Amino acid sequence: MMKKFFYGLKKFLSQQITLMFVFHSTYGTIKKNFSIAFILFLFLLWTAFTAVSVYFATRHIDYWSAKIRAAVLGTKYEYLNKELSKVWEFLAKVEENDRAIRKLLGMKSKKEIIINSPEQGGPFTVQQANLLQEVTKSLNDVNLLNYKTHFTLIEEYAKSQVESYNEICNYIKLQKELYKYTPLIWPCQGRVTSPYGRRIHPLLGVEHFHTGIDIANDIGTKIYATADGVVKYTGWMEGYGKAVVIEHKFGYKTVYAHLSVIKVKQGQKVSRGDVIGLMGNTGTTTGPHLHYEVWKDGKLCNPIKFVNIEDFFKG
Repeated sequence: MMKKFFYGLKKFLSQQITLMFVFHSTYGTIKKNFSIAFILFLFLLWTAFTAVSVYFATRHIDYWSAKIRAAVLGTKYEYLNKELSKVWEFLAKVEENDRAIRKLLGMKSKKEIIINSPEQGGPFTVQQANLLQEVTKSLNDVNLLNYKTHFTLIEEYAKSQVESYNEICNYIKLQKELYKYTPLIWPCQGRVTSPYGRRIHPLLGVEHFHTGIDIANDIGTKIYATADGVVKYTGWMEGYGKAVVIEHKFGYKTVYAHLSVIKVKQGQKVSRGDVIGLMGNTGTTTGPHLHYEVWKDGKLCNPIKFVNIEDFFKG
């Protein structure tokens, strides 16, 4: 059976095929005889050649494709390095501005950011140096963990700057509050007839401690609130006559005594410069004047230290 098959195959492959080439010229006609085996051989040879060509062409395309991807990746890598470098430079400027603002405001953070040395570098100088080393590396040496470290540091630093910004804002708010609620002006026009401290009582003739200052002027002279606050008391006080007590924030309290007229009510909010009464001579007095007291955290203070608003800005 197999011999018969191979015999038939051999007979088929040995058959001749005539190819005729007809030239439309003087060459005439050319006839060539080829066996089927030879034609089949040429077909297989052409197929193999085509397959090999496609294989090498495909490898070449993959090579150039990989090379292009590597070039694109390298460009992105360089761009990322440049952007990271810009971010570090920006954060350094932010920190420099932070120190300058804190120095201007006289602030000190918990970590003593301001060290009276404007030339001092920020705490992330080492990280910036490490980044410069990363930039000089080749693409094959890139470590993604290093970038993750940089991004983590940038995030932490940004958070610290936000906290610092909030601290500065709170400090400015505090200074504004201190300015509003600290007694800083004269309570009225006039002349000081009796200072704060020990003196001889003008009526009793004995030495005693004078708890405020006396400012003399005509009856009806306007009396002003020396800081923002809330009126805690209005009415008669023994020895003080008609009086007004204003409670301010930060432990401050002011007392205005010997008034002829009270122009505010208990619980009323007042601002610095508001008229709260008129000068008089009610209570224990030798003449029309204002007795003015300043208290801080329950202790008496010398009011003369709280009448010049410019002193607040010197502090």
